[in-house]
Amino acid sequence: MYDPLADQQLHSHQPRADSYWQAHTAVEWPCCGELPAHTDVLVIGAGYTGLNAAQTIAGKYQRDVTVIDANALAWGCSSRNAGFVMKSTGRLGLSQWANKFGTAMAENIAAEHELAHQRIRQHIDATPSRCDRQSGGYIKLAHRAQAVPALKQQYQTLTAFKQPVSWLTAEELPQLVNSQHAFAGLKFDDCFTVNPLKLAAASAKAAADAGATLVEHCSAESITRLAAGWRVKTSMGVVECNKLLVCTNAYTANTLFGPLTCRSLPVLSSIITTPPLTEEQLQQTHLTPQHAFMDTRTLKYYFRLLPDNRLLMGGRGAIRGRNANDPFYAQHLLNALKSSFPALADIKQWQHFWSGWVSVSLDDYPRVGAVADNAYAAMGYCGAGVSFSALAGQRLAEAAMGDKLPDLPYYKTPLKRFPFAPLRRIGQWAFYHYARMTE
Repeated sequence: MYDPLADQQLHSHQPRADSYWQAHTAVEWPCCGELPAHTDVLVIGAGYTGLNAAQTIAGKYQRDVTVIDANALAWGCSSRNAGFVMKSTGRLGLSQWANKFGTAMAENIAAEHELAHQRIRQHIDATPSRCDRQSGGYIKLAHRAQAVPALKQQYQTLTAFKQPVSWLTAEELPQLVNSQHAFAGLKFDDCFTVNPLKLAAASAKAAADAGATLVEHCSAESITRLAAGWRVKTSMGVVECNKLLVCTNAYTANTLFGPLTCRSLPVLSSIITTPPLTEEQLQQTHLTPQHAFMDTRTLKYYFRLLPDNRLLMGGRGAIRGRNANDPFYAQHLLNALKSSFPALADIKQWQHFWSGWVSVSLDDYPRVGAVADNAYAAMGYCGAGVSFSALAGQRLAEAAMGDKLPDLPYYKTPLKRFPFAPLRRIGQWAFYHYARMTE
């Protein structure tokens, strides 16, 4: 599997991930065009961020914009994630934002998250299938008794910030999930799940309908500054642009663009799905498709029952891309699933197994904005980008068009460079082992 830290570039014409979504979803993609010799705005990366940026530039600003992707549209995590639409991004909670920047800033960040949530909800509701939206809420589970006090403190903080959350005791939880590792729950009432592939296709259609040119199987190989603008050498030829938007997030090759070098740690997240659960298994686990779950471990597990009664289970995968498809990691997830749900002990094999890269920033929150003259980027969602990335694309477009962005940390500074960057994988390995020993 492609590895952003090991490979010089992401090569074209690679098949889509062998995911549940790909196997069980029929979608229509918009027609793609040819690579022009010149475009006013060039967007690299046709995922949620890039497509929303292109839609904004073409629709709101009536500018010529071209989106290129190394493979098929939304080939990366936009078509292979778990479909959790949460009202946040990065890894910092509102209490951490308040400690870093003050209560007023935390309230403004919460308002931006709400705006992102409203934007994607409106977009989803406007699609004929509503992207298979399931609206029962997202529940964060205390995976052991020692995790309950910290989770309860988070609930109290969110309540103080007037967030729509509710507390579930150990006695109440079995009505929603009968798990061995559920000692209390924090329910985010307005969060929901979707089919991410349908959301990606809807985003591509919206960009094309707005007037953006979409070009797939066009890998960016090098980027050179011009006197006014940029020249990008691709696998389909050279294109010049006045403004450049890099929206490849975790899939950005480490050497592609100097301002982004060593600014991200690409981390693999892996997912399995089971065969459809039987009626007896459903009754024993108490799972329904309306709810999504994640636990409080440092290396988190997340799961949801899909509309066809398959159980999706995800968590951290391999460290290097070359090991991404090793069945060891699928078996690890299946073992974790059985540990949580003894009623599923008879499941011998997963039906689907796939992985994707998420971008972890050094200080746990993304950046959206200028990285050089007439060059802009969005990166570092830390695995929580389904909701925020759509607004991030809009904000990136606004920045490129010269509009002032909200006075929030996301938009004020570039991503920090990782110290001792060549040792990122070693540090990741050590962190994984430490986390597993302490959990």
